[in-house]
Amino acid sequence: MIIYKKAQKKDLPLLIEHKLKTISPYLKTNEEKLKAIAYVNEFIKNNFDKFIIIYYFFKKIGSFLILDNELDTIYIIKKYRNKGIGSKILKKAKINKIKVKKENIKAIKFYEKNGFMKKNEQEDCIILERK
Repeated sequence: MIIYKKAQKKDLPLLIEHKLKTISPYLKTNEEKLKAIAYVNEFIKNNFDKFIIIYYFFKKIGSFLILDNELDTIYIIKKYRNKGIGSKILKKAKINKIKVKKENIKAIKFYEKNGFMKKNEQEDCIILERK
């Protein structure tokens, strides 16, 4: 059973961990990593109340954030991936646009499978929009 609940202040460490895990594969240098930690801490502090925590039988298994009809963050613990949870989130959410790193092939395929198509490319990202 999957339940979604609005994040609370006590969830700050979890949200910081989830956000850092979504961006860490794209950080190359120690300087980038340090800047990312500072950015994520500030970002989560300012937006934690907009995050949704994903529960599976009362266990926190992930989180997501939608800002201005755009999926900003989605993170699901590896053990719970490929079980349809992300697809359910996309179906319920009113998301029109997603920005994904070009090298994140798994995510691009996931979004395309869920009705998004490539709309635009930027230097390091692909913009996907709902069909």
